[in-house]
Amino acid sequence: MTRCQPWLGTLVEITVPAESAGCVEAAFAAIRHVHERMSFHSPDSDLARLRAAAPGEAATVDRETIVVLRAALDLYRASNGLFDIGIGAALVAAGFLPAVDTPGNGTSADIEIMDDETVTLRRPVLIDLGGIAKGYAVDRAIAVLRESGVPAACVNAGGDLAALGARHWPVALRDADGMVRHQMSLADAAMASSANLLDRRLAGGRSWSPHIGAGGKPVLSAGRVTIVADTCLFADAMTKIALADRVLAGALLRARGGEMLWESDMRGEG
Repeated sequence: MTRCQPWLGTLVEITVPAESAGCVEAAFAAIRHVHERMSFHSPDSDLARLRAAAPGEAATVDRETIVVLRAALDLYRASNGLFDIGIGAALVAAGFLPAVDTPGNGTSADIEIMDDETVTLRRPVLIDLGGIAKGYAVDRAIAVLRESGVPAACVNAGGDLAALGARHWPVALRDADGMVRHQMSLADAAMASSANLLDRRLAGGRSWSPHIGAGGKPVLSAGRVTIVADTCLFADAMTKIALADRVLAGALLRARGGEMLWESDMRGEG
């Protein structure tokens, strides 16, 4: 049985055995919570609360927001600053995010987590969790289903997905040009894919994508990358690092576990 709801800027599908149908709404509630707390767009989200706080002022946020912020800061340090959730200002300027009243010139280095509910920004930072929160939401839904005793499930949030249990789920991979050329199966693991060939905007006389690399420069990739890992949060974030720096992504995956699948490699071009 599959149910679908619009969350996280995409359609989220949850598939479970028919006898586990009663557990699906709780899984969607977990996803809805992440959407409401970590949305850049919502004026009631934790990100809006952080934007409204003065530099050095402690802001109280949801405990799950802290979990995602900690993971993002770990990846910021591990990637030497390449994975930066402080890219909101660049995405606003390029038209990928809506304009907000608060300017931001800080980076992830200006985010200080005080405890499990409190965050301080040393400088104004426009935090965007679009590169990691969707994966976390998928993980949370899987956790709810597991805790409810569901033996097998698949949660798919627009290509960020995870499979629960030993069942092998067929997955079609859509390449950067929108064509589906490859299929694989996924069991008891998570995966995410990213591409930007068809997602470009012209701003300031240059082409931009929603992926920002070193030095604040846009990442313009001709191909799709897919990451398979133990959590969807990690897979989701790693696709952004991989698009910007394939060598660095490979090193991080060797250290933490996971697999990187490039469109060009799968087509025999790499």
